[in-house]
Amino acid sequence: MKVTLINPPYLFSAPETVSLPQCLGLRYISAYLKKYGKHEVDIIDGLMLGFSHIKPYSNGCIVGLPLEEIVSSISKDSGLIGVSVPQSALAPVCHELCEKIKQRFPKILLVLGGVYPSTQPKLALTSKADFVVVGEGEQALLRIADGKVPSEIKGVYSAKDSENASFMPAEQIKDLDSIPFPDTAFKGIDKYFTVSPRKSHRPFTASIITSRGCPFACEFCSIHPIYGRNWRGRSPANVLGEIEYLVEEFGIKYIEFEDDNFTMRKDRTIAILKGIVELNKKGHNLRWRAPNGVRIDTLDDDNVVRLIKESNCEVISLGLEHGDSEMLSIMSKELDLDVAYNVIKRLINHKINKLLLFFIVGYPGETDLRFDRAVQYLKKIANLGGNVQVNVTIAQPYPGTRLLKRCQKQGYINDENFDNFLVRKDVIYTGKSSTAATESIPQLSTQVANTL
Repeated sequence: MKVTLINPPYLFSAPETVSLPQCLGLRYISAYLKKYGKHEVDIIDGLMLGFSHIKPYSNGCIVGLPLEEIVSSISKDSGLIGVSVPQSALAPVCHELCEKIKQRFPKILLVLGGVYPSTQPKLALTSKADFVVVGEGEQALLRIADGKVPSEIKGVYSAKDSENASFMPAEQIKDLDSIPFPDTAFKGIDKYFTVSPRKSHRPFTASIITSRGCPFACEFCSIHPIYGRNWRGRSPANVLGEIEYLVEEFGIKYIEFEDDNFTMRKDRTIAILKGIVELNKKGHNLRWRAPNGVRIDTLDDDNVVRLIKESNCEVISLGLEHGDSEMLSIMSKELDLDVAYNVIKRLINHKINKLLLFFIVGYPGETDLRFDRAVQYLKKIANLGGNVQVNVTIAQPYPGTRLLKRCQKQGYINDENFDNFLVRKDVIYTGKSSTAATESIPQLSTQVANTL
């Protein structure tokens, strides 16, 4: 079957915040369909192909190909069209795109997947898509492309399921090594590697995902509707194989490990880092960073930290989230602050280039006393020296999180359309503002940022 996979245009708060993710989700699905179904796949990355096309949108901007141009690029021979929605705020863009696709291709099966339908399936089913996929997409899309009845596939839902379905997720892939590397055989692939996905204009940067799932239960996190609680890691040989491929085929010099739990298992972490050290001995001079953050307590080992340094870690981001134990308990963030402090001290002693601490302020339950204790904790870290910075965000109750449910139950949120982005088109970027009234104020972020 001919399958067309579409990544839509993205929304940004301003032109200077525009970035270029490397479309890993659809590229994984494409590679999976090709390997296990022998299907022919077209990828239309609306963001990448229209990266220089920026237009005003609500209180921000939209970047990417015009929707009509995306639709006109779809092959008439397609038997299945899949649209990925990696951010809930993209809902109105994707609903409009689905409507235009159905107008042009009313008989071709249209499936919606990604973060948005996984966290808000009922709302996603109000689109013109025939079906939505909740959770991981590889096996569900393969079964649809293979001709299976969509309504009989786990994790696949249609509008008739909207009221009664429990929306159980699609079947997960247990052996991540069985998934081929993300597809690179399509037009424009080289453009991904010309800049970092995080706006740094560094050539030869590649994003890699080495694991899926998270066994922890942080109240503010929305990973579970997509990847579940069962952590699954690729083998070191598989990860290093992808790195070698990217180095040899595209001259990659920088690696960005995108998964939140890259360092979950010590033996695996050590093997991957040793592999990078060996690659560098061959003259590749690879550098890496973990921009989405890793669990601090997984680094409570001198061998791991030593290898982080030896393998040319440029920046490592740490999920601290707060400096008060009571607040961490409220967040359901299982972290011992004494362990965190010792890990940070060890990283500084090993002269890691840069440490970035993720920190949330304005969280429901935060009081002046708890905030003051957190500031004192950060000052204690500041006294260690080293290049340590804090990345402050204001608490956000995102769709699919227990935090959202608590905020609604406890009266922090009274807007019935709070998480309906079809109505709230003004909510594009929430990093410096909060749409939920809490016991703290946004000015706290400045105070925390100035502590280190």
